[in-house]
Amino acid sequence: MVFYYKIVDMNTRNLKCFQTVYEEHNLQTAANKLFLSPQGLSKIIKGLEDECGSLLFVRTKDGLIPTESGKVFYEKSQKIIKDINEMLLSIEVVDNKEKRFRVGFAAGTIRVIDIARVNRFMNDNPEIVTSWSEYENKKILKQVLNDEISFGFVVGKPGDASLTSQLIEAIDVVLYVYKGHRLWNSPQIEIQDIKDESVISMNENYRIYQDINNICQVNGFLPEIVAKVSEGRSIYRLVKNGIGIGICPRFFEDNEEIRAIPIKDAYKWEIYGVYKTDSADRDLAKKFIDSLTIQ
Repeated sequence: MVFYYKIVDMNTRNLKCFQTVYEEHNLQTAANKLFLSPQGLSKIIKGLEDECGSLLFVRTKDGLIPTESGKVFYEKSQKIIKDINEMLLSIEVVDNKEKRFRVGFAAGTIRVIDIARVNRFMNDNPEIVTSWSEYENKKILKQVLNDEISFGFVVGKPGDASLTSQLIEAIDVVLYVYKGHRLWNSPQIEIQDIKDESVISMNENYRIYQDINNICQVNGFLPEIVAKVSEGRSIYRLVKNGIGIGICPRFFEDNEEIRAIPIKDAYKWEIYGVYKTDSADRDLAKKFIDSLTIQ
């Protein structure tokens, strides 16, 4: 037990240095890994040995061989480092809980919202925490409802009466076609026009995937989806190379190789900011929405 408490008092950096020497069995190799000089690393090891009152390595022509004390030191030092890392992680979690206003993004929304405004508001309000990660639309809604996050960017207006929602952005859903496709010169298409066509769509994580399937089924057919992707740029590349035609929000400008064609009676891809009406953070949530919708 005395040995254990001595380790606790030691510099964790020095413990990591010891572990690297132990694992490499070579002072020069370990020093290179740690961006230290061999002389500096040797001094650290000698200091640890003096502090322990025991030899940790035997110096041989084949390298540094750990003694029995060195083996025990390595085992105990690993536990110490693990405990310290867990302690720091726990402190970070507590700190993040204190910064309780958490923001979530449904898949695709980061591409649409005004990132500069969002970031500016977050910098002005340090209690806001965000990871800038996107998840399924329904997952973000569930997290808001379960108070796991304080605010969510979602696609489509939620029907839950316990949520306050406000439209942030709306983008036309269009059909992207490549030059030479039979629909290239069409000023507008109807959903029936994509029957028997190879369709490229966002994947199941995006609400638009479900919407496309539903719209096509209402019109009496199932879309022939040949590719399901995770971001709009992939749709653009696949369409450009003639893999199929793509349905997605109007993210890209027309050019000589690919163009967007309006879809008759198509809905808009709408991004809403949502939060629980009775949330303790509703005032900050409303302030957040207002900062995004002020023109």
